Amino acid sequence: MTMHRVARALLCLGAVRAFAPLAGVTVNRVPSGEPLDLGKAMADSSTPELCVLGTYAADFNAIEYAQKLKHYWPALQQKGLARCLLVLNASPKACEALATALSLPPEIEVCSDPTGAAGRAYGVGTGWRPDDDSMSPYIKLLGMLVGLGA
Repeated sequence: MTMHRVARALLCLGAVRAFAPLAGVTVNRVPSGEPLDLGKAMADSSTPELCVLGTYAADFNAIEYAQKLKHYWPALQQKGLARCLLVLNASPKACEALATALSLPPEIEVCSDPTGAAGRAYGVGTGWRPDDDSMSPYIKLLGMLVGLGA
């Protein structure tokens, strides 16, 4: 086995472990609505893939990240990347609107995860006091604006 194949095998093994928290987390492909088990999709692949867990579709950070994915996609493909999953905490309609507005290539598959289950399973922070229903959302917004967490 060549060093290149050994390195690729180790990279794939690392990817399987990295995506293990996503096993059983189902999102919906946009626009088809077809369900997709993220952990299985990433672990079963024989080619390098990228999974981006974004925020909601109208968030500036998600829009900018999607723009960067589109811009760098040709270079990523040249490096051997075959597929990209962009998971957004948004309805399928909002995800489709973002993909259409940015003219994302079909290899960047947009998926809808309106509850944010994928991010929580992967350990993404949910912000400052996310489950505190006793606090006014406006106070939470103020906290976010001063840097306590979105």
